[in-house]
Amino acid sequence: MACNLNLIGNLLLNLLFPVTCCICNQENKEQKYLCHNCFKKLKFGAPQFNLKLNFVDELAIAGNYDDGLLGELIKKLKFNSIEPLGPILADFLTIFWQGRASLMNVNNLLVIPIPLSPQRERRRGFNQTEIIAKHFAKNFNYKLNLELKKIKHTKQQSGLSEKRRQKNITAVFFWQGEPLINKQIILIDDVITTGATINEAAKILKLAGAKKIIALALAKG
Repeated sequence: MACNLNLIGNLLLNLLFPVTCCICNQENKEQKYLCHNCFKKLKFGAPQFNLKLNFVDELAIAGNYDDGLLGELIKKLKFNSIEPLGPILADFLTIFWQGRASLMNVNNLLVIPIPLSPQRERRRGFNQTEIIAKHFAKNFNYKLNLELKKIKHTKQQSGLSEKRRQKNITAVFFWQGEPLINKQIILIDDVITTGATINEAAKILKLAGAKKIIALALAKG
């Protein structure tokens, strides 16, 4: 009876407050903030780049932040607090990773998201990268680990020079979990620009014993 009441309640909510696609503004049967037609318009393929990532063993980036639609969705998730876009972007990352996962020998694997400082997470209400990592890990039945922490609040990396980005992110992460001996890590971020953030996080994980770090991001900024 309770289940039926919940179902009726959800149907009434959908009728009174229908979910529209945040891109085309059309109502959709899936009741999602990105409709199926707009999802199909997301493009794979990062631009050419050359990053110095001393602590990252492999780098994989799904798309281009400047490509329009993908960048707009990431901004709506992060800055407009449209949290339901997180699982949708995780599905985009999942499709990208499916072609690579079958070619890799992955054992003792952990999925770890880049953390936010407690101050920024309180302000935003969630960590967008954690949401993406959680749903990505579930799609592949990988283990999710949230014991990489950010201990210092920093300025937003966007708008800073490469040198200032590196200084801004130095010594801000720490590992509070068990040693990562022989573990392979998929370290997830939403956008990689200079790579300073993900490289610094990878350094901490290597110091904790990680065998291999695979940096995986939605977009190259």
